[in-house]
Amino acid sequence: MDNLLPRLQATNRKAAKLERLLLRLKQEKEQLLEQVEELNQTLEVKEKAYLDMQEKYEALKLAKSIGTETGTYDKEAVQTMIEDYIKEIDICLKNFGD
Repeated sequence: MDNLLPRLQATNRKAAKLERLLLRLKQEKEQLLEQVEELNQTLEVKEKAYLDMQEKYEALKLAKSIGTETGTYDKEAVQTMIEDYIKEIDICLKNFGD
């Protein structure tokens, strides 16, 4: 019986230490989850910016390919070419549906 009280006290100390550890781990988990959420949001913003940049690059590449050797192009001619492409696409889509 004399040995029981010190063992019980040691067990209580270990239990208290484990409870503190559990609390600290829960707090750390919450912080990490918040950090993951922030990083996901940052990633979404960066992906959107990348896609926007890629679209601008493709538009610029298309504009340069339509232009003359000097790199200049006639806006009306480009507009006409785009309208012609749209008409061709519409015709293809119409034929595809038939």
